[in-house]
Amino acid sequence: MSRSREYTIIASLPKNSTSLASQAEAAGVDAIMLNIDGEEGSAPSHFGSYDLHDAYINDVISTVSVPCGLFMGGGRPLTQEYWERAMSSAFSFVEMYAHHMPTFVLEDTRVKKISAVATGYILEQVKQLSLMEGLEAIDVATVAAQARGTPFSVLDYATLGVISNISSKPLLLRTQKKVTRADIGRIIDLGVKGLIIDPCVLSGTDEAYKDELAGLGPRRNPAEEQ
Repeated sequence: MSRSREYTIIASLPKNSTSLASQAEAAGVDAIMLNIDGEEGSAPSHFGSYDLHDAYINDVISTVSVPCGLFMGGGRPLTQEYWERAMSSAFSFVEMYAHHMPTFVLEDTRVKKISAVATGYILEQVKQLSLMEGLEAIDVATVAAQARGTPFSVLDYATLGVISNISSKPLLLRTQKKVTRADIGRIIDLGVKGLIIDPCVLSGTDEAYKDELAGLGPRRNPAEEQ
């Protein structure tokens, strides 16, 4: 987690591209998330296995200086053999939904793990996840596919507040809904430590990517810009 900023920004790339990763780094993000094995509701370019994306993934890792993580979707069952292939890349962290994460991943000390929680999880499950050793943080990603990209609502804010009250681990919010500066202030006031910028809230154009990410990051003091 960033200690010198109000909150951490992780850019979940719309596609595993060195160009987009470089734009994200230039926008001031703290980390970059690469993506594989997407399901329905994911960006089309998030489909495909590690074996199909490994060259692009390793190019990104070798190009940028910020930490890179991997989001593993539920597009295929995660076997130990497949996990070992993915671990051949120098990831700083791995994220997946708790219902997709085998217990052997939780026990692997080579990489930091983030557990995402989805709509349908009950609060007792979220609380128990937050108590588990082996997880660094909880990513609140509870927006149903049909509601993604719509404005952040009072209900979203209330749900996040409830999860914040029960979680023993640092919370991240996946921005599956469009957030304003005022929304971000309220989110951080709840104790949320960072945002994972989901591509669904952006325009979708590569040219605008850097500026859109920069617009969601913490405002910096003039002294920090020097």
